[in-house]
Amino acid sequence: MTTSTQTLATGSAIDDRYNGDPALRALLGAPTGPERESEEGGVFLRDHAGPPEGPGTLYSRAGTGVHEVHGLIKETMWNVGGHRATGVPITDECPTAALGGRYSHFSRGGTTPEASIYWRPGTTAHWVHDYGQGGYGIHRKWADSDWERGRYGWPTTHTMSLENGWYNHFTGGDWQGASIYWSPQTGAHGVNGLIRGRWAHLGWERSYLGYPVSDEYDIPGGKRSDFAGGCVTWNSATGAVSDSARC
Repeated sequence: MTTSTQTLATGSAIDDRYNGDPALRALLGAPTGPERESEEGGVFLRDHAGPPEGPGTLYSRAGTGVHEVHGLIKETMWNVGGHRATGVPITDECPTAALGGRYSHFSRGGTTPEASIYWRPGTTAHWVHDYGQGGYGIHRKWADSDWERGRYGWPTTHTMSLENGWYNHFTGGDWQGASIYWSPQTGAHGVNGLIRGRWAHLGWERSYLGYPVSDEYDIPGGKRSDFAGGCVTWNSATGAVSDSARC
């Protein structure tokens, strides 16, 4: 459905934000076309020329306000399917706490982030989301662990589908690698470091271990992660990592 340009051009939420925010105008540059309503209705957007950081778009949806996407985040958003895939932005692009990165949060409904796109200098941007994961999925798990500052670190893949679940790979908070896997039977759990390396060597969720059913936890003399078919244990004294169907 397309609403007339005349109606949208007079006092729309997008116009109000753009006209009242000099920094936003400098970031996005001039509009390159009229404001329009998305086909599904209720989402309004306007494209902008976007110097100095590349083309941008302003989005408006009732209840979440007006927010922009531009540059690499916008490019990634559209590469994965646009706002129908990611949801609309519910923040402007924001700086991360460290490493000069940037992020935007998205949602298909409401004001709670259900998806995010993150990048840091020298890397591509990656999309992390909860969609299709029963309300508490990979994105929520990552958020609850303090985003890129936590035990899983920065995303290194998009959230990817599997035959019976989803996964995301991350740098790990210690830069030794981490993953979060979700399935309907097991929920969302993270696997880190050397334990993750062993599980990967065996074949990830396709191995006899299957999906993780716990996060990594401390045991006397090391750490362990539990899986549907067994466990993987790291021995802090020897550095050895072992897997077993009986734990």
